[in-house]
Amino acid sequence: MDTFFSKLALSDDRGYRLGRHFLFWFVCWAFMGFIYGFIFITEQQGEYIALSYFEAVLYMPQHMLLSYGLMYFILPKYILTKEKYWHALGATLALIFVVAFMSPMIVRFVINPIRTAWLIGPRSEHGVFYSLMAGLRGSMTVAGFAVAIKLIKLWYQKKTDNERLEREKLRAELEILKGQLHPHFMFNTLNSIYSLALKKSDNTADAIIRLANLMRFILTECNSSTIELQKEIEVLSNYIELEKERFGKRLDISINVSGDVQGTTVPPLLLIPFLENSFKHGANEMTELAWISLDLHVAMPVLTFKLINGKPAENPKAKDSFLVGLVNVQRRLQLLYPNGHDLRITEDPDTFVVVLVIQLDKLRLPDAS
Repeated sequence: MDTFFSKLALSDDRGYRLGRHFLFWFVCWAFMGFIYGFIFITEQQGEYIALSYFEAVLYMPQHMLLSYGLMYFILPKYILTKEKYWHALGATLALIFVVAFMSPMIVRFVINPIRTAWLIGPRSEHGVFYSLMAGLRGSMTVAGFAVAIKLIKLWYQKKTDNERLEREKLRAELEILKGQLHPHFMFNTLNSIYSLALKKSDNTADAIIRLANLMRFILTECNSSTIELQKEIEVLSNYIELEKERFGKRLDISINVSGDVQGTTVPPLLLIPFLENSFKHGANEMTELAWISLDLHVAMPVLTFKLINGKPAENPKAKDSFLVGLVNVQRRLQLLYPNGHDLRITEDPDTFVVVLVIQLDKLRLPDAS
């Protein structure tokens, strides 16, 4: 039912357009016939009430002229496109002037002859000025409603178009951001395998298999808007295992995953950039023991991700590179969870802390429409 009424109000299909125009003019005719009928009631000529509905039809052309003239000529020609407001005012006054004089003409040359010929009611003895004002009042009332409906429809269509453009812009920007994550992620992983190859490590083959799994994940899972959180955690684990093989005993890493992980979904590759940066700008820069602590907890609908890593002595270039690496993921969070995330990044002389809190139920994804 909602679909029918929405199509009746907004569809450009010829059948629906004719239907809503017919409905509008039918309501106008019924309303005007009811209003005109009071003339006969006040004059104690109730038997002529049916005449008011007949004459409401005769006045309809002037209502239509003013209504359609405003909606389909003045609005699109002078206001909506060219913004020629003085031209619009002049054209509106001219149209009102023409419509105003149609009323006494209709009374004199149509209504009175019909009443006389068919003996269905007294002749209208009102003067030209009275007929002019009465017709003008009726036409402007009807046209006012018609134009108001037209403007509301135009506003709604404009609003819908803007929302669609915003969704398309959001979708495009998210795709760009996600596309930037893929090569960055792969290059870092290849660097890890390259380090193993240089050392002629026996774990190089296992690392290549892990890389293949990561590539399969990117090619298949990352095309979806969301994935299971468990799969995102598996990606984190595979990446950590790759880095473990490269660092060996020089890396101390602790991982704690708890809460309602099963059945929870997140956008793909949402958390991995933080972990990448911890290795690239934390562990890689450490000359002694490198350490990383990762804690992920889900208490629906809140996901809390806390990552702490050691960092070397102050290095302005490394710091700038670290912050640049986070710009991408920060922007992605702003688009996906505009009112549903809190990202806090703090540091002291020897540690760097990232705390991300996400309201999972506030995910904003561009729909396919």
